Amino acid sequence: MTRQHDRRKVTLKDVAAQVGVSHTTVSNAYIRPGQLSAALRERILAAAQELGYTGPDPAAKQLATGRAGALGFLFSEDLPYAFTDPAILSVLNGVARSCDELETDLALISAGSNLRNRTAPVSLGNAAVDGYILYSVAPDSRCVMMAQQRNVPLVVVDQPHLNGVPYVGIDDRGSAYRAAKTLLDLGHRHFGILSLKTAHDGYFGPLTAKRRANIAHSTIAMRLEGYVLALQEAGIAPEDVPTWEIPINSEDMGAQGVRHLLNRAQRPTAILAMSDRVAIGAMQTIRALGLNIPQDVSIFGFDDIPAAEGADLSTIRQPHERKGTEAVRLLRALLEIRYDRFSRGFERDSKAGCGRQHNEAAWPELHARRNAIRLI
Repeated sequence: MTRQHDRRKVTLKDVAAQVGVSHTTVSNAYIRPGQLSAALRERILAAAQELGYTGPDPAAKQLATGRAGALGFLFSEDLPYAFTDPAILSVLNGVARSCDELETDLALISAGSNLRNRTAPVSLGNAAVDGYILYSVAPDSRCVMMAQQRNVPLVVVDQPHLNGVPYVGIDDRGSAYRAAKTLLDLGHRHFGILSLKTAHDGYFGPLTAKRRANIAHSTIAMRLEGYVLALQEAGIAPEDVPTWEIPINSEDMGAQGVRHLLNRAQRPTAILAMSDRVAIGAMQTIRALGLNIPQDVSIFGFDDIPAAEGADLSTIRQPHERKGTEAVRLLRALLEIRYDRFSRGFERDSKAGCGRQHNEAAWPELHARRNAIRLI
């Protein structure tokens, strides 16, 4: 015989009647498990499973606890790009692993083309999340303003630098300086730079003085400063170093961009690329033009993605996955301060949210591989 609750939606009160407890006790089994003994909670969950009760309505649960049980990850690229770029994937892996350990959901929000129009995705304004990780978003994007208007905790990875908001990143300036200094120490004096985009306008061409003075992305500005500082110390003027800006971090863009650097009367003997993907694409073009690496042209990347080792590319290793785990750690610390409770399996950082604005994920490592460096 079919019971009455099988013919309608099972409610929290049905579970309470089955176990012989109040509906508040059943509710606590889901949203405040620490208030019940393990044995009682197991009885309640077993009864719920038997009756087919799937748990409190998410909206009601959020209203009761003040928590959505999810973190938002906002990034500036189109969604398909995020699943093809090794660097973003590694950061996301760190974020996802940490969320999984904390039994917290993760919402991916892509600004994508919205950033080019300085608008924000609708999902940013109504996503059911407790806080946001902003990953490499332009500071002048409306997405930043809307995230701040949500009045939820924020943590930034790479950029933008926001006053009072915890930040996870590396020393981009120092890392770029080390890359350039390595090639300088090997005797190179004729350089070219492949720059990532300085603005979300699709520009592909030489980095002009005007664009250099209005770089929207702090990571790009810092890397460029590091390169220039090392070169200036060696007596090389910035205007003597051709710099080509590419709009997309990809092998194809690197392959196209490096042609413009090599098609000069004074061909560079060393190329500084702001990403490994760009560097690997540039290496393909260099070889296609009949030039040898490193005998004719040396090249230095940035990131140390898995493909860099196979390409024997000298590069700067970024701790991408650790950036992700550190961002979640800081965001959860902010949430614990906000809601005054500890989360299972998480160690509270008493400094987070108390004026702390910067956190180095780890010192990047320089990997000098033989085929990408020419000894002069």
